[in-house]
Order: sequence, then structure tokens, then C-alpha cells
Amino acid sequence: MKCERVAVVSGGSIDASLADYILHENRYSYIIAADRGLVFLESQGAVPDLIVGDFDSSPDGFIQKYRSAHPEVEIRTYKPEKDYTDTEIAVTAALEKGYRAIDIFGGTGTRLDHVLGNLQVLSEMLDNGAEGYLIDVHNRISIHDHSFSLKKGEQWGHYVSLFAWGGPLEHLTLRGVHYPLTDAVLPISGSLGVSNEIDEDEACITFSGGRVLLVESQD
Repeated sequence: MKCERVAVVSGGSIDASLADYILHENRYSYIIAADRGLVFLESQGAVPDLIVGDFDSSPDGFIQKYRSAHPEVEIRTYKPEKDYTDTEIAVTAALEKGYRAIDIFGGTGTRLDHVLGNLQVLSEMLDNGAEGYLIDVHNRISIHDHSFSLKKGEQWGHYVSLFAWGGPLEHLTLRGVHYPLTDAVLPISGSLGVSNEIDEDEACITFSGGRVLLVESQD
């Protein structure tokens, strides 16, 4: 099993300021471009290790020109009439190669259906024993099925929000945060877990049963 991190670059919104983060030397061992994500990578002068997609959202003729310019890169082409999004296909490819730490970029934007689909993909990663993050310039989103901690110096932004994912979260206790909780139930409705802050060096989130969706965010 490979422990190195994989970057999946999809066709949603990617702020140019994230280019340095994605392409930082040795941050990612493997980069997969999903459909229009390849356009972003090319604009940054980066060549991925694998390209997947139906390329229905890429400029006309783009993938043909790219294939001619980079014959060394594996390209997997799919029909637009398929059961899975290009992002899920890319994540599945990473899992099949044995990777268990995957960051998705370009997985958010104006298409809320795709955003929700990508949250489901995060849950699928967890089903396969993988750690996954959905990242844009304002948010880093992850799903957890066991207690964890988050260091203030390593959080993405300033705020942390928790949502019950798939069912109520039982025995939730929050420590080291501005709004602590003790042995609470986090329901699947309402906004109880929204917009907390880490006050101490580390926030500790403990719970039993269920899954929690964690959103680290900044304005």
C-alpha cells in the first residue's frame, strides 16, 4: 500500500494561487488530471502522470493536441454517457494504484451537484480506507469515521464546522475550541456545528458511531 499523496485536479474552480501548493516540490507523488483539470495544469506548465475523462468540457481539439505533444502520458478516454464523474474515475484510478491519501482540487465551483457528488466521493474514499480532502482556496473538506485532532497551526483558514454525515453523530465532545461540547448528539438537521474556532494549540473531536463532515474555511 502506497502512503504517498495524490493530487486529483478536476475541472471546477481552481484559484491560480493554489498552483504553487499543488505543484510544490515533493508534495505529491502522483498527479491525475480529470478532464478540464488538464487545462489548468497546462496553464501552469505542469504535466500530470495520468489523464482521465470524457473531455466534453475541454476546448475543442485540446486533448488531441495534448496527446501529440505528450505521448509519454497515459490518457484514458471515456464516453460522456457514463455512470461516474471524471473526478470519481480519477480517484478510483488512484485507489487501484494503491494510494490511500488523495487531495481533490477543482472539485468545487458553481455546479453544486458536482460539489455534492465529490462529497460522496470523499465518503467512498473512507469506505476504501483512504484519507481524502476536497480543497479550494477557501475550504478544505474531509470526512472522518473516528475521533481525531486538528492543530491550530495546521488548519486551513480560521473556522471549523462539523456536520453529521449519513446519520446523527453520537457522543460528540469538542475540546480546545471556542464553543465546546460534551457528550452531545449532532443531528443531520440544523446548524449546531457551524462556524467554530480553535482557541488552543489543538482541537480534539471525539465521537462514537457515525461519520462527521469537517469543513475548515476562511473568507
